[in-house]
Amino acid sequence: MALNPEDPSGGFQHDTVMAFINEKMARHVKGPEFYLENTSLSWAEVEDKLRGILEDSELPSEAKEACAWGCLALGLRFAHKQRQLHTCRVQWLHNFCKLHKSAAQTLASNLRELTEQKEMERKEAAYHLRLTQAKLEEVQKERDLLRWKLFRAELEFAREQERVEEGPGLATVSGAGTERAGEEEDVAEAATTTATTGGAAGGGGRQKDAEGRGRI
Repeated sequence: MALNPEDPSGGFQHDTVMAFINEKMARHVKGPEFYLENTSLSWAEVEDKLRGILEDSELPSEAKEACAWGCLALGLRFAHKQRQLHTCRVQWLHNFCKLHKSAAQTLASNLRELTEQKEMERKEAAYHLRLTQAKLEEVQKERDLLRWKLFRAELEFAREQERVEEGPGLATVSGAGTERAGEEEDVAEAATTTATTGGAAGGGGRQKDAEGRGRI
């Protein structure tokens, strides 16, 4: 018996169908042989071998018919294998999609965390930048203030140097002016004294002349 009811890879679900096909293949010895020898071949290879058998004029019709039933059983076997492969592929694709979805969710979560982390780093960097700018402005103000103080100190120092250099000349001129003013005051005082004395003497002479005229 070519078809085994306990073989799940045969593709048949009903024992009655398998028994009928086994009966048809058993009408000639080449029927079961054709089925058992070609279970590992592809459908294209099985079909090519069946064509060769059908075109062989030396084979009896019973052998050709038995091989044809064997080819039918092999076709169902191959269809069952293809269905199993298709089911496995669908399951694999389903698992792959689930894995892809999980990976996409993980990637999205990681991307969200990375975005939040970068945003925090950006805000922190902006804060430190503003703080640095404020400190820089403060340092610049202190620098400008120190420059102004240094400029005033240099200006005061230059003025002090000028006063020190011009000091002796100014003292000499001031002393000479004081002496000249003193001399002028002495001359004026002497002139005043002389004028006073002369006036007094003139008044006495006029009084004596008047007295003399009275006596006459």
